[in-house]
Amino acid sequence: MSAPRRITARPQIVSTAFYIGCIVLAVAMWALTNYINSRPYVLAQGGDPAMALSSALNAYAAMNNLLTTLATGLLAGLGLFLTSRPKQIYAAREFWPAAMSAVCVCVSLYWAYISSQNVEWAIENSVGTLDLDKIQMPRQLQCLAMLLGVVFFADFVRRDLTKVN
Repeated sequence: MSAPRRITARPQIVSTAFYIGCIVLAVAMWALTNYINSRPYVLAQGGDPAMALSSALNAYAAMNNLLTTLATGLLAGLGLFLTSRPKQIYAAREFWPAAMSAVCVCVSLYWAYISSQNVEWAIENSVGTLDLDKIQMPRQLQCLAMLLGVVFFADFVRRDLTKVN
């Protein structure tokens, strides 16, 4: 049996290995993030608190814009991938990762909207910090939903490219 034939002969094993690899990578990144965030660090004496808050708001807006751009780009890529082969008909077993990717990306865009609304709330109410769960949680959910969308998109493309006609 040739190498390409062996890969496509056991799609369930390959799919399971793909998702196990994604889970291992996610756990490793989570552990590394917790390690980095638990390290002690020294803060210098702050300057103007209003200037610091303004810089934090700018950084937060830039991150939100980046994640929104990536999400819409992924949605466009998924649409291009699906419409580039108009005669292709996908079975539900093959199509579910693409559908889950689209759902996750739309959820990410929803959390981006909620996140921007919460930052506007903080500005309107003169909240002196962005370190509130009301502000941080939607941003984290936005990023998580986006990453899940990427994983499902990668699985859909992997399945499509290794499919034997």
